[in-house]
Amino acid sequence: MNQRARDGFFFFSGGICKRILTLSSKMHIQGLDKIPLSGGCLLVSNHISHFDPIILGMYSPRPIDYVADGKLFNDLVLSQILTNLNVIPVDRERMDPKAAKSIVSRLKAGRLVGLFPERGIRHGKHSILLGAKLSLSPAVLCQLSQCPILPTVIVGSDLLYQPKTWFYKPRIFVKFGELIYPEASEKRGELTKRIHEYLLMLFWQLVKEYNIDPFEWPCSAQQRWKEKPRRF
Repeated sequence: MNQRARDGFFFFSGGICKRILTLSSKMHIQGLDKIPLSGGCLLVSNHISHFDPIILGMYSPRPIDYVADGKLFNDLVLSQILTNLNVIPVDRERMDPKAAKSIVSRLKAGRLVGLFPERGIRHGKHSILLGAKLSLSPAVLCQLSQCPILPTVIVGSDLLYQPKTWFYKPRIFVKFGELIYPEASEKRGELTKRIHEYLLMLFWQLVKEYNIDPFEWPCSAQQRWKEKPRRF
């Protein structure tokens, strides 16, 4: 499948998911106009559920080449699907220069690459929104490619883990921020701090604007399964 066909498959899949999820949840999307329509860009987002890449992708005006755990490619069928969706495999258990090179190459080629720097689904104090530190990876990739970062925050998607919640149409929030550009002579630690502070700002803006209840804050799938659904 060539690149044009892969991009078409991305939009086709996103269209189907959008029809399903917009019927079973209340989507609040802000800042779609912040997504550059062309040029290399690194989308950096928190990660709270398996639904995150689907939700972000189905609203994006352009394809997103996600970075995902290389173990997902061990399954033959899933590997084929992910490959056709332009997903970049990465080894989360060690340094992966091959993956970094592939990401930078995509960015320099003008692609929009989606990165969840928490290396997996995180919630509570392990989430970069609620206490955990942001890794240096976004800053490193940003400086190597000299492409901007699109800070993004998603809240509420973990509520979809509970089937009964779908009847209550849980609220899901996505906020895209202003592009963050690397500055000359800026150290990676400084850029990382700038990115993290911006992500936190987006999160608290959503909490304040929509009066997001702590019940809707990032939680594990296991906790969601035990909870009784609520209507907001």
